[in-house]
Amino acid sequence: MKKHLTALSLILILSSCQNSFNSRISSKEDSVSNDPAKTIVSTYSSGQITLKDVNLELEKLIAKNDKLKGLTFDKLSQEQKEAVIKEVIIKEMAHKEAKKRKLDKDDDYQDALKNFESEMLKQKLVFALAKEAADEKNVKKNYDELAAKLKDKKDIRISYIAVKTAQEAEVLVQVLVKHPNSFASQAKKKSLDREVAKKGGDLGFVMEDSLPSEIVKQAKTMNKGQVSKPIQLSNGKWAIIKLEDERPAEIAPYEKVKDALAQNLAKKAIEDFVSQSFEKAKMNILVK
Repeated sequence: MKKHLTALSLILILSSCQNSFNSRISSKEDSVSNDPAKTIVSTYSSGQITLKDVNLELEKLIAKNDKLKGLTFDKLSQEQKEAVIKEVIIKEMAHKEAKKRKLDKDDDYQDALKNFESEMLKQKLVFALAKEAADEKNVKKNYDELAAKLKDKKDIRISYIAVKTAQEAEVLVQVLVKHPNSFASQAKKKSLDREVAKKGGDLGFVMEDSLPSEIVKQAKTMNKGQVSKPIQLSNGKWAIIKLEDERPAEIAPYEKVKDALAQNLAKKAIEDFVSQSFEKAKMNILVK
């Protein structure tokens, strides 16, 4: 995920093989009888209708009406079963008659057929791309690569206060220098990030790569408990941080994150295909 060739063991092996063979035959017969494609529910002059045929027709009806979800052919009344079978037969008969009249050669039919085929193949391609990307080997490889990148990274715990201007930040730093233990209360009163302000500005432990580079750069020069000078952020706001603690980055166990990684890889594969396709297409929009 030793056979001892004595007369007795050979007999047991052969007996086992025979039982296994009989079991497979029985199992095969059961699977045939339970195979919707081989279970005939109706015959008519031009052929026969299988359980698979009526199940497909029923799926189409269910897709149009959410109230029918969970409905199966065996749960239908006799009258309802006949109605579904008749719908399948009339479609088969109409298909043959249309082909006989060569209606399938009409331009509008060919256009519709091409559009339908394109849509179906697009869906199948998207599914195939996602399935390939989310293959166990790819997911494990991606996990190992991410784990290697995290090896020398740190989880940083900071508290921060965000304000609009440099002047506000300077005044706040002066207050914090005189009263270093007032950081949490100042954050609750003055920080623009109201959700984090409720926690006294404490972000908890976060991986350094998830923080703005300006903050990480400053935090790496600080000691625990130290308050920074005003830091200008890329969005134009200003921040003051306090380094609460740091530790080596924690790497989550593979089994815990593999599903999320698989979903991300599948999503990325589809996004990459779309992006590369537009590049290859060299699209030129003429309508303004």
